[in-house]
Amino acid sequence: MEADLEHIRQLYLQKLAGGLTEKEEAELEAAMVEPAVRKMCKELEELYQSPEMLDLLKERPTSKRWDELAELAMNSQYTPRKTRAMVWWAAAAGVAVLIGLAAYLRHDAVQQQSVNYSAGRGNIKDRPRDVRLKLAGGRTISLADHGSRKVGDVVLTYQEKTLQFDDKYHNNGQMNTLEVPSRLDYKIRLSDGTEVWLNSLSSIRFPFSFTGSTREVEVEGEAYFNVAADEEKPFIVHTPEGKVQVLGTTFNVNAYEQGHMITSLVDGAVKTSNSGREVILRPGQEAIWDEGREARVQKFDPVQKLAWMEGVIYFKGADFNTIATALDRWYDLELRVERPELNSLRFHVQLEKNKPIQDFMEILRVSKGFQYRVDGHILHIF
Repeated sequence: MEADLEHIRQLYLQKLAGGLTEKEEAELEAAMVEPAVRKMCKELEELYQSPEMLDLLKERPTSKRWDELAELAMNSQYTPRKTRAMVWWAAAAGVAVLIGLAAYLRHDAVQQQSVNYSAGRGNIKDRPRDVRLKLAGGRTISLADHGSRKVGDVVLTYQEKTLQFDDKYHNNGQMNTLEVPSRLDYKIRLSDGTEVWLNSLSSIRFPFSFTGSTREVEVEGEAYFNVAADEEKPFIVHTPEGKVQVLGTTFNVNAYEQGHMITSLVDGAVKTSNSGREVILRPGQEAIWDEGREARVQKFDPVQKLAWMEGVIYFKGADFNTIATALDRWYDLELRVERPELNSLRFHVQLEKNKPIQDFMEILRVSKGFQYRVDGHILHIF
C-alpha cells in the first residue's frame, strides 16, 4: 500500500500545483475511498495552506534551491503523521517543487517538451490591423475608414464593415482580393447581389463583375454566403481544399486548416467536391473533408455554426489545437502548452470575441485546474 500511497501523493501534489487530466482525476477520486488516502490528502492540503508554505512560495527561490528541494522530495516517502516538524520539509519540497517550477521556473526546463499551437500565418507582430482591398493591378486600398472612391470605372463604397460597388461597367474578369485581419470580420456585396461575410484572418478573391457562364470566387479561412439566385450562372467557391457549387443558397464554408474543409448548408442545395469526389448536401447537413479521405456528412446546429457572425464560438469537446485557431484569429495569440499531459484535455465552452481573453481563460483554468499567463503574443499554459 505504501507504493500506492506514494503514487497518490504525487497525484495530489500535482492537483495542488495546477491540475490533472480527466483520467488522473478519476484515479484520485477512486483512491479517496481509502481512509489512509483521505488522511494523507487532508494533511497535504493543510500543509499547502500553511503560513510557512505561503512564505516559501512567495520567496521564489533560486534554481539551485529548487534543485535541493526537488532532491529532498524525490528521496522522501510519505509517513503517517508523527509531528509536523518531521514531515514538513519533505512534503513542502514536493509541493514547492511542483508549484514553484510550474509558476516560475518551467520556462527553460520545458522548452523541448512544450507544444506550440500556431495557425502558421507568419509573425503575429507583422500582421496588418486594417481591412485591405488588393486590386488586380497591384494597388492596395485600406478600408479602415468609411468612404468611397473610384477605381477605373468602378465606384467602391465601404462603410459599416461592408464593401460594395456598382455594376455599371464590365471588366475583363480580373481578380481582386479582400483581406480581413485578426480581431475583425467584414462583409462584401458582390456585383450579382451575393453577400459574403468573412471571419477574422480570412480573404476572398473576386472580380468586380462576373463574366462567362459561371460566377467564381476563391476563399481562404471562413465565410458565410447568401448567394443570389441565377440558374444560368452557377456560383462556385474555390478553397485550398476543394470547391462548392451552388445555384442560389445560403451556406458556410470553413477552410482555415490545411487539408480540412467544412461546408455547412443552411438553405438551398450545394455540391461540394474534393480531389474529384463529390457530395450533394441538403439543408441542415454539412460535409467534412479531410485530406485523403471520403467526406463525412452529418447534421449541424446552425445557431452554433454561424455564431461567429455574432462574435461567439461554441466549443464542444475541443482540444487545444482547435482553441488555438480561434485565439490566433480573434486575439492575435499563439498558444503554447508547456505540460504535455494537458494536451489530452477537452473543453465544452464558448468564446466571446468582445470580452477580454482573461474571462475565457479563467473559465478554463477553474474547470481544468491548469495555470496560464500572457506574454506578449504568446499564451502559456502550464
